[in-house]
Amino acid sequence: MIAAMMVAALTASAQNDDLKNEFGVYYGFGAASDIFSTFAHAFSFSSDDQHGYWGPIGVEYYYHTSPVVAVGAVASIAGSKWGKDSEDYSSKYITLMPSVKFNWLRKRHFGMYSSLSAGVMFMSHNIDNKYITDKDQRVWFMAQGTPLGMEFGSETFRGFTELGIGEKGFLTVGLRYKW
Repeated sequence: MIAAMMVAALTASAQNDDLKNEFGVYYGFGAASDIFSTFAHAFSFSSDDQHGYWGPIGVEYYYHTSPVVAVGAVASIAGSKWGKDSEDYSSKYITLMPSVKFNWLRKRHFGMYSSLSAGVMFMSHNIDNKYITDKDQRVWFMAQGTPLGMEFGSETFRGFTELGIGEKGFLTVGLRYKW
């Protein structure tokens, strides 16, 4: 009976290791692009202007090369608008970053991890008002460091939250599917 329980436990463990692919969607709060947008607004327009920021909204994919290490990529989009008519100035931030994730606690319905991503951000700024029309596009280095990520749910479908700094934000929440 003990041998049968050991075989069952090993089989259950092997099934977890078979989940090599992972796809997630997320929304971040306090991202680097939000800080860029706020900084530009503080020095570019008057205090009575309307300001709105959204994002980053993103997707991520990871392939688990081992039970502990996963490699993949993160992509996100964010934007802002401000001015008296909320159309005077707009920005769009598109970010693409290769990423590595370290799973340091793996349980059936809960996990903890850290990740590091680095890549490029494509920034597009548009000014369009009665005085000037201008477009500015730049490419910048961008990164995300996540010292603490937690996921919870079933083995294949989980919610997650992350604390970090960079383009995914100080706080990131999302859903993840593993297969």
